[in-house]
Amino acid sequence: MQKIPIDLARPGMKLARPVERDNGITVMAADMELSQGLIDRIKTMNIDRIVVHGNPVDMGGAAGGTQFDERLKRMPHLFRVHKKDKWMMMVQKRLESYFRIKAAAQAARAKALLREGQSDMEIEQAQVNGSGGEK
Repeated sequence: MQKIPIDLARPGMKLARPVERDNGITVMAADMELSQGLIDRIKTMNIDRIVVHGNPVDMGGAAGGTQFDERLKRMPHLFRVHKKDKWMMMVQKRLESYFRIKAAAQAARAKALLREGQSDMEIEQAQVNGSGGEK
């Protein structure tokens, strides 16, 4: 089971958990196979992440240069004085996980923009803003 940004979802992946809106209403059941239409529908509902079966996406980090990838690289330095504090180490791990997910999503958006034929300048601006190029 893996929690992934919706931008990294691909047709054929199966949901491990139901997809729910912020208000708790279930919009898709567990074990549904994703199609491009369902992925697009999830995106329109402003749902950021889904949980899928297996580990289909390498979340080891995005290509260098993304805003979140840079933050991820700074984590050991920022928490260096808290090495003996188990709670601060838990905070660091949680932040690293968050930034890893965001960096991977940002890289996926940049790849999607590149496939759509947007200019390098637009892609770079989307990476800096973390917006994925939405206007």
